[in-house]
Amino acid sequence: MKATEAKLLSFLQKSPQFVIPIYQRTYSWTDKQCRQLWDDILRAGSSDTIAVHFIGSIVYVEQGLSQVTHQAPLL
Repeated sequence: MKATEAKLLSFLQKSPQFVIPIYQRTYSWTDKQCRQLWDDILRAGSSDTIAVHFIGSIVYVEQGLSQVTHQAPLL
C-alpha cells in the first residue's frame, strides 16, 4: 500500500460511486462526528489562509483489487 496526498475534490471526482465493505459497516459515526468533519471541510475550503488541512486517512482500493480469488489465501 502506498500513501499519497490528494485534494479532496479531486479524490471524490475519481469515481461516481464509493462502496464501504461489509466488514467496515459496523464502524459508525454519530451525527455530531459527521457534522464536525463536514464543518472542518467547509472551514478549510472557504479560507484563503489555510493552504493544507489534514482530515484523516482514507483507504481507497480501485474496483476489482479487493476481490478475493480462489487462489488467494484467506486470513
